[in-house]
Amino acid sequence: MLLTSLPLITLTVYLVLALKIFEDDKIAYVFDSSSNMSGTMAAQIKTQLNAVLGTTKPIFQDYLTQNKFTSISESIFQNEFNLEAIVVFTPSESGSFEKKALLEKAVGQTDAVLASLQNNLPIYFSDVEASKRMVKVPFSDDRVFIFERVADETTNRVTVFMVITRMSEAAEMFKASLSQSMYLISGDGTILFGPDKLPGKKLQEFLAPSFLSGQSAKVAQGAETVKSAEGDLLVSYSRAGFGDLTVVTAVAKEKALGAVQILIRKSLIFFGILISVTVILSLFASSGLTQALTQLFNATKKVAEGDFNIRVDVKTNDEVGSLADNFNIMAAEVSRLLDQTAEKARMESELQTAKTVQETLFPETRAKIGPLAIAGYYEPASECGGDWWHYCQIGNKIFLWIGDATGHGAPAALITSAAKSASTIIERLNISPAKALELLNRSIYDVSKGRIMMTFFLASFDLETGELIYCNASHEAPFLMKKTEGAPLKKKDLVPLNEVNNPRLGQSRDSVYAQTSIQVDVGDSVFFYTDGIPDIQNPSKEAWGEREFIKALIAANKDGPGVGDSVEKFALSFQGHRQGAALVDDVTFFVVKHEGNV
Repeated sequence: MLLTSLPLITLTVYLVLALKIFEDDKIAYVFDSSSNMSGTMAAQIKTQLNAVLGTTKPIFQDYLTQNKFTSISESIFQNEFNLEAIVVFTPSESGSFEKKALLEKAVGQTDAVLASLQNNLPIYFSDVEASKRMVKVPFSDDRVFIFERVADETTNRVTVFMVITRMSEAAEMFKASLSQSMYLISGDGTILFGPDKLPGKKLQEFLAPSFLSGQSAKVAQGAETVKSAEGDLLVSYSRAGFGDLTVVTAVAKEKALGAVQILIRKSLIFFGILISVTVILSLFASSGLTQALTQLFNATKKVAEGDFNIRVDVKTNDEVGSLADNFNIMAAEVSRLLDQTAEKARMESELQTAKTVQETLFPETRAKIGPLAIAGYYEPASECGGDWWHYCQIGNKIFLWIGDATGHGAPAALITSAAKSASTIIERLNISPAKALELLNRSIYDVSKGRIMMTFFLASFDLETGELIYCNASHEAPFLMKKTEGAPLKKKDLVPLNEVNNPRLGQSRDSVYAQTSIQVDVGDSVFFYTDGIPDIQNPSKEAWGEREFIKALIAANKDGPGVGDSVEKFALSFQGHRQGAALVDDVTFFVVKHEGNV
């Protein structure tokens, strides 16, 4: 009876503890995954709203300076397609706020909106007086109302700007039916974005997380289990850092633990087999059997303490040896599942961030615009990259963009996303490269506050004259490769475009940038790159270096090949040195060739 009951009790304890630990680990994984999702969405909402304010701040400043909207404000406003209206309110003698100025895309539409908000506006103005900045979604659609209070301390003049913008993509992401529900809420729990029929309602109507009140209201990110009418929910939240916005994710605990039920069924079957084997062995037990079971007993105690790497060393060919082998297999399987769960949580977090930030960041790697042929290459050092390159045509000029944010990973990827968003607006202004970098610098500085900077090189190619005007913000100087008229390309034919050099983007908000120009003739090529290429290492940690980089560049372009062949040959060169080793920095380059009119 002793030999039968002892394994029975210890294996039962092991099963219960193993399942409990697995369940706790699964809940921790769900909390980690949902927290990363809410954090990613909160960062994206903050970036989008900051981008809107970054666009409208020049308009605010123009109005505060001129006491009216000038043609400059009108031009910036009309070029930003997401903006629907900007309304200026100032306090009257009675203390209430009244409309003073208006910019709108659809004439008369804003007045209708204000009329429908007539009863709510006094409350909004009272709230913005206390919080300085506020976000509202009063119509439960994708229209977002941003209230920004600006006070002049010298004149005691108070101005409230109301910006109406659309955030269709963000609204759809919160509305989409996923494995977990997502909500964007304001400080009082009002749902701004969320599943159908819920925007405009209070989150507290169907679940009441503690972070909406008490000390938790001051915590930037957290997770908790919340009871609701539909059962227990695993809830995570992240403050957006813009106004009083918070992103909340919720998933049913029963649904999240579906894999645990499958494990329980399989474990019960396996447990039954183990017990059957144990009962049979107990009938023929001896002193050797007692010793083997003692090892199993001690091993189960280790497992109960959370040590799943324990193994039983029983070298017999009978049933006891088989039992020990099965125990080792079970412990190894549980250990593997725990390691796999942790790795999966990390990878899903990285991949979700990479997908959110960089899904539409880069252009097509092959293009032909007028006489220019373009081909590029990009490979990040991790799931997220900090390099970015781009090209676009504005009138009779082709703009060529390349930049490198500090470091790599999710923070650098968010900065490149901000650069991409800002460039979309800058492209519509038809300005010089130097002026474009000044605007881009302000956007990067406003997003990163000087903590993450970006080197950048921007050039514009004139399709009629072949003139290349460029501006460099401490980036690696591209090489102009002159046509050699049938002779092989040599080092002297590489002309570095380093006549001007300016501060990095994001270093100072008021940086001024200089530009210069050079002539690009038919047959000439320009090689743009980031500093990750010379730093490529082989498995022995030996860097490629500037010398081999220049030799490979000459070899890839010595016979004046097309841009596609040039990119492939150059990539083969550094891949040969790399030999499959991990990258220490992102690798980005592209080649532009003046092929003339064909």
